[in-house]
Amino acid sequence: MFRVVIVEDEYIVRFGIRSMIEWDKLGLTVSGEAANGQEALALIRETPPDILITDIKMPVMDGITLITEVRKSYPHMKIVILSNLEDFQYAKEAIRNGVSEYMIKSDMMPRDLEETLLRVKESILAASPASEQMHSVSDIEPLFKEKRMLELLEEMDPDRSQQIAESLRFSDVMLPLYVLHIVKNEWAQSVEEGQALIRKANAEVMTTFSEDVYEVFPDRQGEINVLLFARKMTVVGLSEMKTWAQSVVLYLKDHCDMSCTVGVSMSTSTWSGLHQAYEQAKAAAKYKMFIGPERAILYGVDYVPLPSQLAENIKVSTTHIHAMVYAFQTKELQAYLEDIFEQLTARKDYDLVEIISLELLILLTTLWSEVASDQQSILQLKKQYYEQLSKLETIQMSKAWFLQAFEELVRHMIGVYNSDRNGIIKAAQYIGQYYQQEISLQSISSLVHLSKNYFANLFKKEMGESFLEYLTRIRIEKAMTLLTSELKTADIGHLVGIPDPKYFSKVFKKITGLSPSEYRIRAKEDKSS
Repeated sequence: MFRVVIVEDEYIVRFGIRSMIEWDKLGLTVSGEAANGQEALALIRETPPDILITDIKMPVMDGITLITEVRKSYPHMKIVILSNLEDFQYAKEAIRNGVSEYMIKSDMMPRDLEETLLRVKESILAASPASEQMHSVSDIEPLFKEKRMLELLEEMDPDRSQQIAESLRFSDVMLPLYVLHIVKNEWAQSVEEGQALIRKANAEVMTTFSEDVYEVFPDRQGEINVLLFARKMTVVGLSEMKTWAQSVVLYLKDHCDMSCTVGVSMSTSTWSGLHQAYEQAKAAAKYKMFIGPERAILYGVDYVPLPSQLAENIKVSTTHIHAMVYAFQTKELQAYLEDIFEQLTARKDYDLVEIISLELLILLTTLWSEVASDQQSILQLKKQYYEQLSKLETIQMSKAWFLQAFEELVRHMIGVYNSDRNGIIKAAQYIGQYYQQEISLQSISSLVHLSKNYFANLFKKEMGESFLEYLTRIRIEKAMTLLTSELKTADIGHLVGIPDPKYFSKVFKKITGLSPSEYRIRAKEDKSS
């Protein structure tokens, strides 16, 4: 495990970095955290990490000073800096001091951070003295071999693929090959323990085949892959392939208390074709979302991708969901969500399910933020939601989870509705009294201690019209009364809170059907008659 120290003065950012990725899965561990460069330097001198992640602008000691001090004693330590766009000048100075990677905080996503850390980890392995002597040191040779096999899966250039195969002494191997991708569903072991047990399961199951029939190695995400040399197997065929893969799944479940799924690619007869086979195996493993986990899934047999030209676009209407939630339309919302998941089930596109689920999750947490006064509890709720959703294995489980989560949200809204109605009454009274002043949605919602979006939706539900429609109507009604006097039209606009004469006339006519002057004439006629 490579050690990582995180240095960032804002706790919430440190928490986000620490919780956004699975460190064990990357072969990393967070060995310490610090709020400024001075704390970090003491921490580093006590237990030097392999990788330092640091902000630039911090109190007491900033990131530039920290990097300068670290370089004096630890010239080979890998450093990743985080900054805002406006700090780029500082970032350039940090880069001159030998920073490995540079990331913009506002753009940083979990996958970006994972890829950055994996690149840094690879550079550590490549630069280590051990890796330079891999051909002469027998106990490190497997690490070199696994790294080269991973390159073989990722490489698409035929010449380069052939070179890698020759470096692995695979040039005399009889093709075709299959790629098997073994993903965890759930287990209690660490990444290293899990990988060791999967290797053991492969070895046990392979006793029925000839020697040297397969190679096992992890990918960059820590999932185990198997290269299966079909020509070396005593028995080969899709049914035998599925039986073997299913045997690995059962062995892990029965002997190791591990739940796994195996994706099996189509065969490839070229080294450069291994990249496509690797993608097929991963896609097949993801198909567990639609047919269930703990099984072997063959690409092209159990999983046949839907042609892209036949796939209809699936969209989530956030506006529609928003309206149904605030209208407490539980049944309608449930039917809408079920329809979305029926479309996703028909499409059988794992990545699309992930995208739609993320959209729904963001909408769900946003709606909670609008009705909750304690933002710390919302932060915990978001973390809880992400953890729960990441453990769901099938699309049916995801559908059930979202239906329940949205139902709980609506139930909560109904619970707080009665108490918050008093705030709407208070806001309406305030508008009736101070309509001539400048009143914004932000100011009126703050007055009654409700979030802006929640207030806007609650106001419309309670009053039957939006805040702006209500405010404008009150102002025009007051103006109608004043137009029966001798005051000038422009002055009346000022008096009711609409100082722009043109805009006042336009709004007045839109609501009454008459211009202010036409209304005044008619009012006088009505009065005289």
